[in-house]
Amino acid sequence: METKNKSEEIFEQYLDSNGFQGEWTHEPSIPGKRAKPDYLLDWKGHKCFFEVKELRKKPNDPTGAAYIYPYQSLRSEINEARRQFKQFKEYGCSLVVFNVDDRTAILRPIFVFGAMLGNLGLKIDFDPKKGEAVAGSEKSAFLNGGKMTNHRSNQPQNTTISAILVLEEFLDNIEVEKAMRKHEAKQGKQFTGPEMIGIRIELYKDHPIVTVPRVVVIENPFARMVFPADLFNGPFDERWRWIKEQNGKIQRIFVGHKLKELEDLKHKS
Repeated sequence: METKNKSEEIFEQYLDSNGFQGEWTHEPSIPGKRAKPDYLLDWKGHKCFFEVKELRKKPNDPTGAAYIYPYQSLRSEINEARRQFKQFKEYGCSLVVFNVDDRTAILRPIFVFGAMLGNLGLKIDFDPKKGEAVAGSEKSAFLNGGKMTNHRSNQPQNTTISAILVLEEFLDNIEVEKAMRKHEAKQGKQFTGPEMIGIRIELYKDHPIVTVPRVVVIENPFARMVFPADLFNGPFDERWRWIKEQNGKIQRIFVGHKLKELEDLKHKS
């Protein structure tokens, strides 16, 4: 009997709940290829391949307060995905990561870009005549260590990976937030923190929180094949892009309609 890990189970739940039921295959055999990627999704005549990796606690992980290097786990999975996608350069290939209990991994978009493009840091202009840094010239930058760029040659690499998809179990508490806003309007006052906690506990009885799978798509700016714009646009999904032409701006270019609704409700609190 086939045994699947938690990340694979959640990814399949995501696919089926977002309209891809019957369109995907687990560990497909591809003519002329020895390797078997974890998943194949047939999308509008295109074959999209996915490697699904889960991040787990390592034996030497710190248990107390400690310095965390947030890129190492993800960069290891990028290296592994690169090897597994080596025979599939003519297809769109993406890495899916799900964090089970690896406390050293931070999968927020800015850190995923850091794993791809280089450690987050600052660049400061230097005035050689004065022999000092130029005041006010500080700007955020990706430095070295990125897996999608070769900093020695300043050339892109790992271009077969179209995107990194952060798979999550997301709390859908829209109904609780709606009820909370109605309660606030009815009472006509702003509640204290303890009062809000008590009210939410009562609201949970009639509006239980539902956990739904979602993905956050972080595009590889150097991908040979761009991740399809109309793929994985679920109600709680997001998509992020690094825009070189705008001084390396990181921008959310898609937000699912339910996530947007939830963010608007929380913004009103």
